[in-house]
Amino acid sequence: MRTSWPGSVRGCQADAVALPFDDEAFDAVIAMHMLNHLPDPVAGIADMSRVLRPGGFLAVTTNGAGNMREIYALTTIFGSAPSDPAAEAFGFDAAERSMRSQFGNVTMSQHPAKLRITEPEDVFLALTSYPPGDGELQLTKFRQAIADAFKQSGGVLEVRREAALFLSRKTV
Repeated sequence: MRTSWPGSVRGCQADAVALPFDDEAFDAVIAMHMLNHLPDPVAGIADMSRVLRPGGFLAVTTNGAGNMREIYALTTIFGSAPSDPAAEAFGFDAAERSMRSQFGNVTMSQHPAKLRITEPEDVFLALTSYPPGDGELQLTKFRQAIADAFKQSGGVLEVRREAALFLSRKTV
């Protein structure tokens, strides 16, 4: 499915490990918070490298292991690890290692930030938009754990964000 925008930008839906483009077709490829969704992120990076021209850049963003730990700690009620599942799948170490092995170079720029969450329901909805929650009893316990966390923090959860941009340049 192709979608066109005004000017020279075009988009399409494609498999990230089998991009439907010629070799060396692009000056830059951007993969923002998506490699963690691939069964094989390294294969995705390899195909992104294939479509880059010599001297072209690959920009990848991902989360670190400490990303939003304050709210992921609440999921331990389900037996989950108190960490960002996206960072576990493809975090800082995996991004740096994979890009360095493909390109021989990588620079990392961290972008820490904080969220101030004032609505317990926002935490509940965000963390139940995907597993681990299963069953009404678990969800009731989860709501209570969230309410307790808000109460202990004076009604505002301060949550640290841990994200980074990784840049690699294809050799000329």
